[in-house]
Amino acid sequence: MNIALDQTTVPDERRLAAASHLIERMGDHLEAEGMPRIAGRIFGLMIIEPELISFGALAERLGVSRASISTNARLLEGMGLLARVRVPGQRQDFYRLADQPYVNMLRGVAARMGETLATLAIVHDTLPPEAGVERARLEQAQIFFETTLASLTELSGQLSDLAAGGGDRS
Repeated sequence: MNIALDQTTVPDERRLAAASHLIERMGDHLEAEGMPRIAGRIFGLMIIEPELISFGALAERLGVSRASISTNARLLEGMGLLARVRVPGQRQDFYRLADQPYVNMLRGVAARMGETLATLAIVHDTLPPEAGVERARLEQAQIFFETTLASLTELSGQLSDLAAGGGDRS
C-alpha cells in the first residue's frame, strides 16, 4: 500500500529539493549495493511520488533515456519494488511503488542468502573428511547465513503483518 503525501503542507521549493536529494541518494545507495544507479534514482522518485507516473515522465524527470528507464523499471518491477499499471486509453505504461516494496526487498535478500546457504552445504559435503580447516570455515559461514536468513525471514514477516494491520510503514 502506498502512502499519499499531503503536498499542500510543504512549499514546492522545499518539496522539490527534498525529492531531488532522495532521488540522488537512493541512486548512490543502490549503486553501492551493486545495482545500476538509475534503478536507485527511479526507486527514490517512486518512494516520494504519491501518484502514478508515466514511463515518459520518468525519463523526463530523471533526465535519462527511455531505454534506460525501460531496463531499470523492469529490474525494479522484477524485484517487487515497482508495479506497472495500465491506464485505460493510454498507450504507455505507468508506474507506482509496489505494495510492500521493503518487505519484497528483504525477501529478495533472504532468497539469495538461502541460495548461498545451499551452495555452502553442497561444498561442505563434497570436501574430504581430512579437510578439517576448510570444513570448519564453511561451517562458520553456514552459521552466519542460517542466522541471518532466520532473522530476515522473521523481520519480513513482522513488516508484512504491520502493513496488513493498517500500519503500513513498509
